[in-house]
Amino acid sequence: MTIWEIILVSIGLSLDVYAVVVLYSAMLVRIEKRKLASMCLIFAGWQMLAVLVGTLITHLPFFEMVSTQVEHLWDVISVVIFFALGAYMLYKAGKHEVIFEHRSEINYKKVCVAAVITSLDAFFAGIGTGFLETGLVTELITMAVVTILIVILGMYTGYRLGWKQKKKANGLGGVILIVAGIDVIIRYLG
Repeated sequence: MTIWEIILVSIGLSLDVYAVVVLYSAMLVRIEKRKLASMCLIFAGWQMLAVLVGTLITHLPFFEMVSTQVEHLWDVISVVIFFALGAYMLYKAGKHEVIFEHRSEINYKKVCVAAVITSLDAFFAGIGTGFLETGLVTELITMAVVTILIVILGMYTGYRLGWKQKKKANGLGGVILIVAGIDVIIRYLG
């Protein structure tokens, strides 16, 4: 994958994080630099760990043995993963939910749980990009930078505009991941 494709996938995955951060920050009394830095570290750390584990799984002997026997199997699986993640995010964007905003402080236990849950997408994307033999270091650095920028944007968006921006982020993330799947079809299967 090229750096632009990695950035595209990172943005698509980070928009799920954005949606969660918007929800939490919509209820903040004020944004403090320490809290912002903590949120960045928590979400970026989990995203990077998930991508790393997903990518490393593709290097297990079983997957390498199968890939020598079936030429484009992993490319097809990558496409399926990107389309499934995109469809799931579009589904989340279409769900109707009502959230009652009330001012509170950040509950870091809940934030960590949310970071683990949002990193599941990154885990599966790590598997998909691992099958495409993407440069792991480039992917991890890109994921970290994009996630940190998205968390900062999400904190201020939620604080200023409220939780309703969450749906838009999920929808856009779903579209981006589907576009990434189409890109894989064109580049690697065409």
